[in-house]
Amino acid sequence: METIQKGVSILIVGKSPRPRTEETQVTIVPGPDEAFAELDRQRYEVVIAPIEETGTDFFEQVLRSETPPDLLIVPSEGDHSVVIETRSVGGMAGGTGEMVRAALEAHERRRAGEALKERERQLTTLMANLPGMVYRCRLEPTYTMEFVSDGSKEVLGYAPEDLVMNRRVSYGDLIREEDRDYVWEDIQSAVQRGTAFRVTYRVTTADGSERWVWEQGRGVLGPDGSLVALEGFITDITARVTAEEELRWREVVQKAILDNIPDYAWLKDRDSRYITVNRAFEELVGKKREEIVGRTDTEVWPAHLAERYREEDQEVMVSGARRFLVEPLTRPDGLEAWVETVKTPITGPDGAVIGTTGIARDVTTRMAMEDTLRRSEEKYRVFLENFQGIAFRAKPDLSPAHIFGDVEGITGYTPEIFLSGEADWREIVHPDDREMFNAFVADLIERQGAGTLDFRIRKKDGSVGWIHEQIQTIQDPEGETKILQGSLYDITARKVAEEKAQDLAKFPEESPEPILRVRADGTVLYANPASRPLMDLWGIREGGMVPEDLWTFVRETFTAGEGRRQDFQVDGADYSITCVPVLEGGYMNLYGTEITERKAMETTVHEANRKLNLLNSVLRHDLLNQLTVLQGYLELARQSGEGGEYLDQIVGASERIRRQVDFTRDYQELGVKGPVWQGVREEIEQAFASLSPADLALKVEVPSDFEVLADPLLERVFYNLVDNSIRHGKGAKTAHVRLVPAGDEVMIVYEDDGVGIPERQKEQVFRYGAGHGTGLGLFLSREVLALTGLTITETGREGEGVRFEIKVPVGRFWSHEEA
Repeated sequence: METIQKGVSILIVGKSPRPRTEETQVTIVPGPDEAFAELDRQRYEVVIAPIEETGTDFFEQVLRSETPPDLLIVPSEGDHSVVIETRSVGGMAGGTGEMVRAALEAHERRRAGEALKERERQLTTLMANLPGMVYRCRLEPTYTMEFVSDGSKEVLGYAPEDLVMNRRVSYGDLIREEDRDYVWEDIQSAVQRGTAFRVTYRVTTADGSERWVWEQGRGVLGPDGSLVALEGFITDITARVTAEEELRWREVVQKAILDNIPDYAWLKDRDSRYITVNRAFEELVGKKREEIVGRTDTEVWPAHLAERYREEDQEVMVSGARRFLVEPLTRPDGLEAWVETVKTPITGPDGAVIGTTGIARDVTTRMAMEDTLRRSEEKYRVFLENFQGIAFRAKPDLSPAHIFGDVEGITGYTPEIFLSGEADWREIVHPDDREMFNAFVADLIERQGAGTLDFRIRKKDGSVGWIHEQIQTIQDPEGETKILQGSLYDITARKVAEEKAQDLAKFPEESPEPILRVRADGTVLYANPASRPLMDLWGIREGGMVPEDLWTFVRETFTAGEGRRQDFQVDGADYSITCVPVLEGGYMNLYGTEITERKAMETTVHEANRKLNLLNSVLRHDLLNQLTVLQGYLELARQSGEGGEYLDQIVGASERIRRQVDFTRDYQELGVKGPVWQGVREEIEQAFASLSPADLALKVEVPSDFEVLADPLLERVFYNLVDNSIRHGKGAKTAHVRLVPAGDEVMIVYEDDGVGIPERQKEQVFRYGAGHGTGLGLFLSREVLALTGLTITETGREGEGVRFEIKVPVGRFWSHEEA
């Protein structure tokens, strides 16, 4: 509102604001009618009236009155108003109404222009101070820019004019190629949903460097609802991404350090809830980190300990000072232990305490030792005298005050010889270790602490022994070392074992066969000297990748998680390679053996077997043909009545010859083909059907899905058992086959109700040529079963029938029920 000089008369119409003045005559009326009445009554120097309440006619009439005011003021928003001097109106054409309207319109245009300039100034200042670039672009793979703020120089190294309409470079080409697809998909998805998009990706700047940026924007729709552009903001977040990566790396390093210290470590918040713990703490409480984090001591420890730990945490946080404690601890196994704990407050950036951290060390053993030392030496003398090591107390010059235990057994000297000074401990230390031993003792006395040392001694009989010493110093009130005390242990056996282990570690280097270690990705980590010829054939070195065929074998073995063996041919040489995966180490050990000569021998043997089998087949064929002719003539002779009893013997002999020839056929096939899984019930029923005995019934109590791993001649085994019942059972009416559990194994039991087998013949029936026939059937049966580790015995009672037990070991039988 304008400022009016004091002493001026003012008429205010409606709700116009009161002018800023002092000692003025102010009259306020509600509307135009009351204003005219007041103006008729007296003249006012200033009239203030809002045009929206009075209209322009009011001002025209006021200006044409006989005593118009000096000023007409039309209030506006803020401190701006339109001021009309009535003395300048009289000469204007168009009337006062148009003049007032023109004045108001000009005033509004001026205000609008000033407001627009102010908004432009604010927008320019805002964009200039934003930590990034503002843009408007088209939604296309190049993201053609229609507007870019000056922030593009800082973010991309390009000026706005370089990017607008792709004059120098398109923004789409600046996005890293591997990031473009997901950036496009995220923006498209947000536009389709009608929501803002936020995406993080990498760009290549003008100087060729890679930067991380964060972009937020939204699709701009036209009057018809179609997308006309994208508008948004892009800022450089490289420093933040780098800091986050560094933070993650520090967290990994810190966790690795904490997990590899033997002490128990943890962090808690102000509510004494665990934030993190190390691996030693997990093992201590018997719970995984995930089961501990977020819980309080009450949920982790017994109640009496939890309350104590909570109170200690509170004291540390309230005092803001570190505390050193020796306190009890209950292990998961219920055993009580003592720990030496350091608890420290954690402060935030503002210095306020936000939690605690702690490290505890199990000092149960140390406290037990200290407690033992505090007790009467006399009380434990018997124990010390029977101590397997040597316990001692000595002066700083190592002259012993007390010495107990197996002194003579370890050194060859009696305790009395040391106590009398006839034997000096320093003198029995091995000459090569004496300097090290003396330096260790001197350092121990100087720093007044505890330590351990392994060294050699020369025993009384001249032999060398290894000693492990644990020793500590005890000070007098003045702080001087008064006594050395500790224990000695004979570790000769351990050292010998360690030397053996070191010698064994040389095994790969000394092995005449190739040994390699291959990482799970196929990289050769180690190759012993003997593997060099093989690696030369492959054309690889340590650090290289194994050949494709070997890599396939290695990868499949690692996936299976168990050792495998496979033969490979490399440039004419044959190798057998055994791969043993070490899953926890992420690698495989490969043990190779050159088998070129063995392969050649196997080929030779295979060829010889082939020729022998061919010869066997030809001879068997010719013999069978001649036997058929011979048996034909014998039958003709028998029908003619010639030959008598000798003819019957010749017929029997020829039949035995036929069976022996048949046996050679079966035996030739034995073991030629690999073992296969076979259904026992099916094989039994097929064997019985092929014999079709008229007077023998079969009862099978074997599940139809029960299978064994055996030679393909398994059916012949059951054939021979049934044939044995038919030929030798004498009165057998039923053959019964069933399964009988035998611990982890199972037995297939075959029984009949014939005369059985005498005790003295139970093992003989399985020998070659035994029995009343050819003596080949049961012999062949045992051979067939033995190929896959199955055994057969006869355990029946004479007069009650036979009982053949086929024992099948673990891993050689299977059924759906077990699976």
